[in-house]
Amino acid sequence: MKLSDKLTEGAGIALNYIGGIASMWFGAVCTLFSLVFWGITGMSVPLAIFIGLFGLAPLGGGAWLFRRGRILRQLLRVKLQKNDVRRLAYQNQGRVTPGELAQHHNWSEERALNILKNLAAEDSDRIELQLDYESGEVYFEFPEIIQALEAKKQYQTVPVSESVGRKAVEIAVMLEKTIDTFHDYVELTKETVSAHRKEKREERYRAQIKHFLDEIDELKQQ
Repeated sequence: MKLSDKLTEGAGIALNYIGGIASMWFGAVCTLFSLVFWGITGMSVPLAIFIGLFGLAPLGGGAWLFRRGRILRQLLRVKLQKNDVRRLAYQNQGRVTPGELAQHHNWSEERALNILKNLAAEDSDRIELQLDYESGEVYFEFPEIIQALEAKKQYQTVPVSESVGRKAVEIAVMLEKTIDTFHDYVELTKETVSAHRKEKREERYRAQIKHFLDEIDELKQQ
């Protein structure tokens, strides 16, 4: 990436962090004063509207901006690792697990999962999240590399994009929700509860995961 692009991306990330923190502080202060006023005079419609507009809304918006800044920073940091991960995928027949990437670089699995997740968001056309309900394993497939291996082609590098788009941030958020829900599902399968109760809860988790995956597909097509 060019220096100007790095500076532009960095400024955008900083603005999200600063805007998020400022908004949360403003919302917290307004909410605190409103609660004190509520304790003195009691609740009223104007006060409820004020809390909603100047307390809860800035708190929610600030949290969203702060989270978006964090994801942007993660996406920017992993962009230059794309070809390294792709080489590992080429060696592993077109798929990579967080454990394999962690072992390859002597990282924690959590760090490896975050890198794979953010690469899948930044390059959603070339990297796909896969969930194995039988084994509970999370892994990432590289369809383009699988096709190249089947055609017995040599590994090819791909260009690193110059910026992180809005779509990548939204996909990263959805991937994080999907993986977290899948991990909750895996933990559920280990619980010792009645078969009927477990089946119902598993169905709910699977439906929620499918909903997240459908939303990711819709984002990819935009």
